[in-house]
Amino acid sequence: MPEIVNVDLKDVIAPCFYDAHRAMNRGTHRKFWLKGGRGSTKSSFAAIEVIFQIMADPDANALVLRKVRDTVRGSVMESLLWAIDKLGVSHLWRHTVSPAEITYIPTGQKIILKGLDSPIKLKSIRVKKGYFKILWFEEVEEFNGMAEIRSVEQSVLRGGKSYIEIFTYNPPNDPQSWVNVESEIEMRGRYVHHSTYLDVPPEWLGSDFIAEAEELREINSLAYDHEYLGIAVGIHEAIIFSGKIRIAAFEPQADWNGPYFGLDWGFARDPMALVKCWIVEDGNRNSLYIEHENFGIGIEIDDTPDFIEEIDGSKRYMIRADSSRPEMISHVQRKGFAISGASKWKNSVEDGIAVLKNFKEIVIHTRCAEMQKEARLYSYKIDKLTKQIGPDIIDKFNHGWDAVRYALDRFIKDRVSGFGKNQVKNQIQAKRTTIAPKESKKEW
Repeated sequence: MPEIVNVDLKDVIAPCFYDAHRAMNRGTHRKFWLKGGRGSTKSSFAAIEVIFQIMADPDANALVLRKVRDTVRGSVMESLLWAIDKLGVSHLWRHTVSPAEITYIPTGQKIILKGLDSPIKLKSIRVKKGYFKILWFEEVEEFNGMAEIRSVEQSVLRGGKSYIEIFTYNPPNDPQSWVNVESEIEMRGRYVHHSTYLDVPPEWLGSDFIAEAEELREINSLAYDHEYLGIAVGIHEAIIFSGKIRIAAFEPQADWNGPYFGLDWGFARDPMALVKCWIVEDGNRNSLYIEHENFGIGIEIDDTPDFIEEIDGSKRYMIRADSSRPEMISHVQRKGFAISGASKWKNSVEDGIAVLKNFKEIVIHTRCAEMQKEARLYSYKIDKLTKQIGPDIIDKFNHGWDAVRYALDRFIKDRVSGFGKNQVKNQIQAKRTTIAPKESKKEW
């Protein structure tokens, strides 16, 4: 008969994990991708669940993996022993260092900890009682991709009635890293969870931890976003608008030029994006201010006018939209909006970005969360072998920026013809560089 844990799980699991705990115990999902930054307690949650699941199911065993064997004892072993102690059941468990195992004394169920230095060794792994119900990949970003993960699954997950797989990781800086790309794929039975230290009761972390995080936010927001918020902020030199973005609350002034509205169509996985922006003349260099955004997935045709009208002024000013959807433009026109298709030409995306990069600064209002996210992630492609940054632009995290280009259609065309195609080409060509060995501390 399973032992009773006399600890309120709310005392050991942060509130942001309650839904994940329910999903795990109700069996609604099988694979749990838990990502986040420092202090997000994702590994602590995983350790609690491994202990809880084994004590609740007499047939359950767990295999916990790190990529490198030497890191097992100093990381996941300590997390699991911490979980046992927090649940008040230390008297029911024993552990050994070599081999790295933790045994549930009443039944002999095991938690086996391994490094994946030699994946072939897992093919012979067995337990005397029950089966491997739980498979936990800690720091999964260190593994070599889904082929390696599947090899482990095929070797270990067999002979049982249900399985739980847990993947914990800090998202790598590169948005195109395999683990970042994989977690974006929607799959039946997959639960993706993102937590940060801001989701955790402050007293669990302590004032010194929080002070360190806040200090880094002040001096290097990119490093803060990656290390503490778990955001794949991208390689600094590859971020298209690196050094150009400022986040601030503002009120448009009477002498500002605009507003300019831009609309990028979307439906299923791609969001529909509407932006409202202004141009402020500032000596010889203009500045761009993005005041409002509206992003939506699955917006039906009939709901599009309401979606547009959510931003004040959208029915009084001209909207420039993606010209590839003339039927949508016609539909919105019939609903009383002034809307037309933005011009497209060869290299219009690159030309538009070059003009945007020529602004003195691009100020994004604090309320525009999606535009802030895209500003961090919109990037040039990096060659995987040479690490050279090329001129090609990754077609992701660009829906808002496409809308901005459409909004400034006339302005961009005038500037491209005004300073000439060669200058635009030179700006693009300047991105052909190699990443410096040491990451720059410059703010984006």
